[in-house]
Amino acid sequence: MRDYDGKTAAERVAERRARLVDAGIELFGGHGYAGTSIRAVLRQAGLRDRYFGESFADLDALLAAAYGQLIDEELAACRAAIGATTGPSEGARAMIDAISRLLEDNPGHARIKLREVFSGGPMVRKQRQEGLRKLSQLVADLLPTVDGVDDSDRLLVGLGVVAAADAYLLAWLDGELGVSRQGVVDLVTRLFDSVAAGIAISPSR
Repeated sequence: MRDYDGKTAAERVAERRARLVDAGIELFGGHGYAGTSIRAVLRQAGLRDRYFGESFADLDALLAAAYGQLIDEELAACRAAIGATTGPSEGARAMIDAISRLLEDNPGHARIKLREVFSGGPMVRKQRQEGLRKLSQLVADLLPTVDGVDDSDRLLVGLGVVAAADAYLLAWLDGELGVSRQGVVDLVTRLFDSVAAGIAISPSR
Protein backbone atom coordinates (compact mmCIF):
# COMPACT_ATOMS: atom_id res chain seq x y z
CA MET A 1 0.00 0.00 0.00
CA ARG A 2 1.29 3.44 -0.96
CA ASP A 3 0.74 6.53 1.16
CA TYR A 4 0.02 10.09 0.13
CA ASP A 5 3.57 10.62 -1.09
CA GLY A 6 3.37 7.64 -3.46
CA LYS A 7 5.88 5.56 -1.50
CA THR A 8 5.36 2.33 0.37
CA ALA A 9 6.46 1.96 4.00
CA ALA A 10 9.37 -0.23 2.86
CA GLU A 11 10.47 2.40 0.35
CA ARG A 12 10.44 5.10 3.01
CA VAL A 13 12.50 2.91 5.36
CA ALA A 14 15.02 2.25 2.58
CA GLU A 15 15.19 5.96 1.83
CA ARG A 16 15.84 6.84 5.46
CA ARG A 17 18.46 4.11 5.71
CA ALA A 18 20.26 5.52 2.66
CA ARG A 19 20.24 8.97 4.24
CA LEU A 20 21.75 7.55 7.42
CA VAL A 21 24.49 5.76 5.48
CA ASP A 22 25.31 8.90 3.52
CA ALA A 23 25.43 10.88 6.77
CA GLY A 24 27.66 8.22 8.31
CA ILE A 25 30.08 8.39 5.40
CA GLU A 26 30.24 12.17 5.73
CA LEU A 27 30.84 12.12 9.48
CA PHE A 28 33.09 9.06 9.76
CA GLY A 29 35.18 10.48 6.94
CA GLY A 30 35.36 13.92 8.49
CA HIS A 31 35.47 13.26 12.23
CA GLY A 32 36.31 9.59 12.56
CA TYR A 33 34.39 6.80 14.26
CA ALA A 34 35.29 7.98 17.77
CA GLY A 35 34.24 11.52 16.92
CA THR A 36 30.81 10.56 15.59
CA SER A 37 27.63 10.09 17.61
CA ILE A 38 24.23 8.72 16.70
CA ARG A 39 22.74 12.14 17.41
CA ALA A 40 25.20 13.76 15.01
CA VAL A 41 24.31 11.22 12.32
CA LEU A 42 20.60 11.90 12.77
CA ARG A 43 21.21 15.64 12.60
CA GLN A 44 23.29 15.26 9.44
CA ALA A 45 20.61 13.05 7.87
CA GLY A 46 17.81 15.38 8.96
CA LEU A 47 15.94 12.58 10.74
CA ARG A 48 14.31 12.17 14.13
CA ASP A 49 15.79 10.03 16.88
CA ARG A 50 13.48 7.06 16.41
CA TYR A 51 14.59 6.48 12.84
CA PHE A 52 18.12 5.30 13.63
CA GLY A 53 16.97 2.14 15.37
CA GLU A 54 14.73 1.01 12.51
CA SER A 55 17.83 0.41 10.35
CA PHE A 56 20.85 0.07 12.66
CA ALA A 57 21.48 -1.35 16.10
CA ASP A 58 24.45 0.93 16.79
CA LEU A 59 27.25 2.95 15.19
CA ASP A 60 29.22 -0.24 14.47
CA ALA A 61 26.39 -1.41 12.22
CA LEU A 62 26.29 1.97 10.50
CA LEU A 63 30.04 1.97 9.95
CA ALA A 64 29.76 -1.53 8.47
CA ALA A 65 27.08 -0.32 6.05
CA ALA A 66 29.09 2.77 5.16
CA TYR A 67 32.21 0.69 4.49
CA GLY A 68 30.16 -1.80 2.47
CA GLN A 69 28.78 0.97 0.27
CA LEU A 70 32.26 2.37 -0.38
CA ILE A 71 33.60 -1.07 -1.25
CA ASP A 72 30.70 -1.68 -3.64
CA GLU A 73 31.52 1.59 -5.40
CA GLU A 74 35.18 0.58 -5.53
CA LEU A 75 34.36 -2.85 -6.92
CA ALA A 76 32.14 -1.36 -9.63
CA ALA A 77 34.91 1.03 -10.66
CA CYS A 78 37.49 -1.78 -10.68
CA ARG A 79 35.32 -4.12 -12.77
CA ALA A 80 34.68 -1.39 -15.31
CA ALA A 81 38.39 -0.52 -15.47
CA ILE A 82 39.49 -4.15 -15.81
CA GLY A 83 36.84 -4.77 -18.46
CA ALA A 84 38.34 -2.05 -20.64
CA THR A 85 41.76 -3.75 -20.70
CA THR A 86 43.36 -6.81 -22.23
CA GLY A 87 45.85 -8.87 -20.27
CA PRO A 88 46.41 -9.50 -16.56
CA SER A 89 49.06 -6.81 -15.98
CA GLU A 90 46.96 -4.18 -17.70
CA GLY A 91 43.96 -5.29 -15.65
CA ALA A 92 45.89 -5.03 -12.39
CA ARG A 93 47.15 -1.57 -13.34
CA ALA A 94 43.63 -0.47 -14.22
CA MET A 95 42.35 -1.78 -10.90
CA ILE A 96 44.86 0.06 -8.70
CA ASP A 97 44.53 3.14 -10.87
CA ALA A 98 40.76 3.17 -10.30
CA ILE A 99 41.12 2.64 -6.55
CA SER A 100 43.79 5.29 -6.10
CA ARG A 101 41.75 7.83 -8.08
CA LEU A 102 38.70 7.22 -5.92
CA LEU A 103 40.69 7.63 -2.72
CA GLU A 104 42.53 10.72 -3.92
CA ASP A 105 39.26 12.37 -4.96
CA ASN A 106 37.51 11.43 -1.69
CA PRO A 107 39.82 11.82 1.35
CA GLY A 108 36.94 11.00 3.70
CA HIS A 109 36.31 7.73 1.89
CA ALA A 110 40.00 6.92 2.13
CA ARG A 111 39.92 7.59 5.86
CA ILE A 112 37.00 5.22 6.35
CA LYS A 113 38.46 2.44 4.22
CA LEU A 114 42.05 2.57 5.43
CA ARG A 115 41.70 3.81 9.02
CA GLU A 116 38.27 4.04 10.59
CA VAL A 117 37.27 0.51 9.59
CA PHE A 118 39.64 -0.72 12.30
CA SER A 119 37.88 1.32 14.98
CA GLY A 120 34.52 -0.44 14.89
CA GLY A 121 33.29 -3.68 16.37
CA PRO A 122 32.44 -7.15 15.08
CA MET A 123 30.01 -6.07 12.36
CA VAL A 124 32.46 -3.79 10.61
CA ARG A 125 35.24 -6.35 11.00
CA LYS A 126 33.05 -8.91 9.26
CA GLN A 127 32.16 -6.40 6.55
CA ARG A 128 35.83 -5.62 6.00
CA GLN A 129 36.68 -9.30 5.59
CA GLU A 130 33.95 -9.63 2.99
CA GLY A 131 35.17 -6.52 1.18
CA LEU A 132 38.73 -7.80 1.14
CA ARG A 133 37.53 -11.15 -0.19
CA LYS A 134 35.71 -9.50 -3.10
CA LEU A 135 38.69 -7.32 -4.02
CA SER A 136 41.01 -10.31 -3.66
CA GLN A 137 38.83 -12.31 -6.02
CA LEU A 138 39.28 -9.65 -8.69
CA VAL A 139 43.04 -9.98 -8.31
CA ALA A 140 42.86 -13.79 -8.21
CA ASP A 141 40.92 -13.80 -11.49
CA LEU A 142 43.81 -11.93 -13.12
CA LEU A 143 46.46 -14.40 -11.96
CA PRO A 144 47.65 -17.16 -14.30
CA THR A 145 46.03 -20.58 -14.09
CA VAL A 146 48.64 -23.28 -13.55
CA ASP A 147 48.70 -26.86 -12.29
CA GLY A 148 49.31 -27.10 -8.57
CA VAL A 149 47.72 -23.74 -7.72
CA ASP A 150 44.03 -24.10 -6.97
CA ASP A 151 41.38 -21.41 -6.59
CA SER A 152 41.84 -21.12 -2.83
CA ASP A 153 45.59 -20.61 -3.29
CA ARG A 154 44.95 -17.92 -5.90
CA LEU A 155 42.51 -16.16 -3.58
CA LEU A 156 45.08 -16.15 -0.77
CA VAL A 157 47.67 -14.69 -3.12
CA GLY A 158 45.12 -12.11 -4.23
CA LEU A 159 44.50 -11.22 -0.59
CA GLY A 160 48.22 -10.65 -0.10
CA VAL A 161 48.33 -8.28 -3.06
CA VAL A 162 45.28 -6.36 -1.83
CA ALA A 163 46.70 -6.08 1.69
CA ALA A 164 50.02 -4.79 0.34
CA ALA A 165 48.21 -2.35 -1.94
CA ASP A 166 46.24 -0.97 1.02
CA ALA A 167 49.47 -0.47 2.95
CA TYR A 168 51.04 1.36 0.01
CA LEU A 169 47.93 3.49 -0.47
CA LEU A 170 47.86 4.51 3.17
CA ALA A 171 51.56 5.38 3.18
CA TRP A 172 51.12 7.35 -0.05
CA LEU A 173 48.15 9.33 1.29
CA ASP A 174 50.13 10.04 4.47
CA GLY A 175 53.01 11.34 2.35
CA GLU A 176 55.37 8.63 3.58
CA LEU A 177 56.28 7.14 0.20
CA GLY A 178 57.38 10.35 -1.45
CA VAL A 179 55.80 9.34 -4.76
CA SER A 180 52.89 10.51 -6.88
CA ARG A 181 49.66 8.61 -7.36
CA GLN A 182 51.12 7.25 -10.58
CA GLY A 183 54.10 6.05 -8.61
CA VAL A 184 51.80 4.01 -6.36
CA VAL A 185 50.08 2.57 -9.43
CA ASP A 186 53.46 1.55 -10.83
CA LEU A 187 54.54 0.06 -7.50
CA VAL A 188 51.45 -2.10 -7.05
CA THR A 189 51.51 -3.17 -10.70
CA ARG A 190 55.12 -4.33 -10.33
CA LEU A 191 54.12 -6.26 -7.24
CA PHE A 192 51.29 -7.96 -9.11
CA ASP A 193 53.57 -8.76 -12.06
CA SER A 194 56.16 -10.32 -9.75
CA VAL A 195 53.53 -12.43 -7.99
CA ALA A 196 51.99 -13.50 -11.30
CA ALA A 197 55.40 -14.44 -12.67
CA GLY A 198 56.11 -16.47 -9.55
CA ILE A 199 52.88 -18.41 -9.93
CA ALA A 200 53.53 -19.03 -13.61
CA ILE A 201 56.79 -20.81 -12.87
CA SER A 202 55.52 -22.67 -9.78
CA PRO A 203 56.19 -26.42 -10.07
CA SER A 204 53.17 -28.72 -10.04
CA ARG A 205 52.44 -30.50 -6.77
